[in-house]
Amino acid sequence: MDSLDALRVWVISLITISVICSLAEKLAPEGGVNKYVKLVCGLVAAIVIIGPAVRFLGGDFKIQEVAWNDYMTMSKGEMEKRIRRLEEKDAGELLEIYRQSIISDVKYRYQGEKDFVVAGVDLVLQEDNRSSDYGAIRELYIRVSPPTGNEKAAFGRLDEDRIRAELSQALGIDKDRIIVDSSNFKGR
Repeated sequence: MDSLDALRVWVISLITISVICSLAEKLAPEGGVNKYVKLVCGLVAAIVIIGPAVRFLGGDFKIQEVAWNDYMTMSKGEMEKRIRRLEEKDAGELLEIYRQSIISDVKYRYQGEKDFVVAGVDLVLQEDNRSSDYGAIRELYIRVSPPTGNEKAAFGRLDEDRIRAELSQALGIDKDRIIVDSSNFKGR
């Protein structure tokens, strides 16, 4: 390899290590790990910089290869951890959007009722993304109240059973997992 090719390889190596170090530092979490990444990046950059001088002096050191392999192993591990954390965070955010969508759908479904209004809806989803039923509704809570202007309205067992049956069919969950709270009605 002539000196021009050696210089080209050295410059490409220096640029590559700079880009990889920048990415690793940005993806590393704040704190101790970030400091460690910066330290390792600095050491690897220093080795790449002094590599030509060591070769020029006639040394046949393999430290550059060892440092590079260790750096790549550490970078890959950190990158995989960061990707897993991002996936878990994204999954949690998507699950919350899904949850809010179901709540809105349940409220909208009973918007035109004359005998009751939906005062609140909440639900619990399966949050373990390793589970085969990830995102499934574990429990659904719906609180009903008398409509405004008709505080003497009655809410009976038939109304409750109808709500449970409709939501069970629409959402594909067991009726026993749907809790209807009608305590806002007088006489309940």
